[in-house]
Amino acid sequence: MKKGIWLLAGFIFLIAIFSINTISAEIMLSQPKSIYNLGDTIELNTVIKPSQQASGFFELNLYCGNESKNFYREPLSLEAEEEKQITSSLSLTRSFLGNLIGQCKIKARFLAEERESQGFEITDKLNVVLNIDSMSVEAGEEIILRGTAIRGNGEDVEGFVEISVENIDLKVIRAVNEGAFEINFSFPENTKASNYILNARVYEKSLEEETNTGEAKLTLNIKKKPSKIEISILKQNIVPGENLTFSPIIYDQANEQVAGEVSARIYDSYDGIIFQNIIGSGEKKSIYLETNSSPGYWRIEASGLGLEAKRLFYVEELEKARFEIINDTLIITNTGNVVYRRAIQISIGEVVEIKNLDLDIGESKKLRLVAPEGNYVIRISDGKESEVFGDVFLTGKAIGVEDIRGTFSTVTKYPIIWIFLIAVLGIFIVMLIQRLGKKRFVAYPVKAKEVEVSGAKRSMRDFLGKRGRKGKEKRVRIEKEGDIKVTGVPGKAEHTLVLKGRKEKTGILTVKIKEMNIMKKIARETIDQIFKEIVDNKGTIYETGDYIIGIFSSATTKTFDNEMLAVKIARQVNELLKEHNRKFREKMVYGISLNSGELIVKKEKDGLRFTSIGSTINLAKKIAEIADSEVLLSEPLQQRVMSQIKSEKEVRQGVNVYHIKRIVDRDKHKGFIFDFLSRQQNKK
Repeated sequence: MKKGIWLLAGFIFLIAIFSINTISAEIMLSQPKSIYNLGDTIELNTVIKPSQQASGFFELNLYCGNESKNFYREPLSLEAEEEKQITSSLSLTRSFLGNLIGQCKIKARFLAEERESQGFEITDKLNVVLNIDSMSVEAGEEIILRGTAIRGNGEDVEGFVEISVENIDLKVIRAVNEGAFEINFSFPENTKASNYILNARVYEKSLEEETNTGEAKLTLNIKKKPSKIEISILKQNIVPGENLTFSPIIYDQANEQVAGEVSARIYDSYDGIIFQNIIGSGEKKSIYLETNSSPGYWRIEASGLGLEAKRLFYVEELEKARFEIINDTLIITNTGNVVYRRAIQISIGEVVEIKNLDLDIGESKKLRLVAPEGNYVIRISDGKESEVFGDVFLTGKAIGVEDIRGTFSTVTKYPIIWIFLIAVLGIFIVMLIQRLGKKRFVAYPVKAKEVEVSGAKRSMRDFLGKRGRKGKEKRVRIEKEGDIKVTGVPGKAEHTLVLKGRKEKTGILTVKIKEMNIMKKIARETIDQIFKEIVDNKGTIYETGDYIIGIFSSATTKTFDNEMLAVKIARQVNELLKEHNRKFREKMVYGISLNSGELIVKKEKDGLRFTSIGSTINLAKKIAEIADSEVLLSEPLQQRVMSQIKSEKEVRQGVNVYHIKRIVDRDKHKGFIFDFLSRQQNKK
C-alpha cells in the first residue's frame, strides 16, 4: 500500500516538472547604441509575453568579457499571452562598473528564456586635438593654444583641460565648453632654448569623480633669444706696455652663450678710438697698450644683435724712460704716460753723477758724458730700471755729465707747430693790449678805503692781501646786499665720476665747522677769509655739509709739494678761527685735518672735477670731526712730510693722528748741502 502511494507522488512531481519546463515566454529587448562613455545612461525597454501562465524573476545583466553584473531584478506573475513591458536604465558610473569596460552586451532572462542585446562599447576615452599657430617660439612670448575634445560617443565634452610642460614647472587649467577650449600662456623668460613636450589632458567629472579622460601632445621649440652682451676682461687695471685681453660674449635668456658677431670699440681716457673691429661672441682679443697710453678710465663698447654693453677699465700711470747712448751723448726719453720727474744716477766707471729730470710725455733730454780719453762702462739707474752700456769711448779733462742746452720732443720735429704757437701768442698779446687799453681805469670800481662785507667793515688792502700790493689785483664788485666777490678765480671743486682725468697725489685740507649754515650768516667774514686763503694759494674748494675741503692738486698749484702747501694754509686757517673766537661772542666749534691721498682730477674752466680713490675724502672728514679746535695730520700725510715736519702721534677714536710740533726749514741749508756734496764729488 505504501509503495503505491510513493509511486503516485513521484508521477505527479514529474508531471509538474515537465509542465514548468515546457512553459515558454517571448522576450523582446530594445537595442543599445554602439558606444557609450562613462557617465552615460543606457535606457532599455523589454517586453515579456509567456505562452502559459508563468511566475518567476525577470533579470537584466551586463556582460563585459568574462565578467558580469546584475543591474535589474523583478519578480513577475503573468497569465498566458499576457504582455509585460519593463522600462529600465543603467547609469555607467565608475563606482558601479568597476573593471567592466570595453566590448559589452546586455542579457535579459525570465524563467528559462534569455535574450542578448547587440554588442556595444563602454569607454572612458576622449578624443583631443590641439592646434597652435607656431611650433617655434621665444621664451616669454605669448602662446595661444586651441583645441577640441569629443567623447567616444561623438558628443561634445563639458569638462576641463590641464596644460603642462615636461621638465618645466608650468601648469594651466581651463574649462572645456561645448567641446572646445583656448588657452593663452607663455614660457618663463629664462627658459632654456630646447624642445619641450606640451601635454594637454582633458577630463570630465561626475560627483567629484573623474570619468572620461583624453590626452594630446605636441612638441614646442624654444628659440635662443640674445638677451645681453657681457664684456669679459682678463685684468681690470692695465699697466701700459701690457696687453689688454677682452672677450665680448652674447648670452641668451638662460645665460647660455649665443653665436654671433659683435662690433667692438675701445676708447681711451680722452674718448679717442684706439681699436675697432668685428669679433665673434666668446672670441678673445688682445690689444697691446703702448707705454705712453693716456692714464685714466678707458672703456670698451660692444654692440650686436640689437644689444649694447659698456665696460670700464683703468690704465695706470707709468713713469718710464728710455736710455740710449750715441757716441758720447746720453739721451733720456720719457716713454711713459705721465711727467717723468726722477733723479737718475749715472755711473762713469767708479764716478757717480746725479741728475734731476723733469720731462713731459715724449720729451727727451741730452747729456754729454765726458772723461779722460778712453773706454768706459756706463751704468744708468733711476731706482726702478737700470741700463749698462759697455766700451763707451769718451774724451775730456775730467769725468762728468754736462747739460746740452735745449731738449727735443715730438713738437720740435715739426717746426710748423712752433710757427702756429707763435702766431697765436702774438694775436693774444695784441688782444690783451687792446683790452687793457680800454679798461685800464676800471680795475677798481670801489675807491673807498673801506668797504662793507656782509655788514662788517674791511680795508681794501686787507681784502686784496699781498696780491694787490704786487700789482696782480683782482677786480672786485659790490653786490646789492653788501657782499664782495672776487671774480676770475676758478676755485670750485666738484666731486663726480671723472673718466678722462689723471691720477694725482694731492694734499687735502678739511675744516669742519659745527652748524655751518648758521655760522655762514653770523661769521661770514671769517668763512670768506678761509675760502680766500685756499683759493689765493691755487687750491680749490669742495663744500659738503659742515665741511670745507680744500684740494691742492698739481693741476691747479703747478707744484708737487702739495702736502706742505696744505700744512701752511691749515696753520693760517687755524689762526683765523682762533682770532675769530677771541674777538666775537659767537664762538666757532671747529676741527682741521690734513690728509694725503690719490684723486683722479681734471681741470676745467670753472674749477676742478675729481673722483676720490679709496677713503681719501672720508678719512679727511673723519679726522676733522674728531679734531678739537686744532690741526691734526693723518698717517698718510705724516709719512709724506715726515722729513719736513716733526710731529707727535696719538690714537684717537681708533684713528692714528699726529700733532705738529715743529716745521723744519730745509731751504736755509739747501745751498750749503749742495756745495758740500759737489766738493765731495770732485774729491773722488
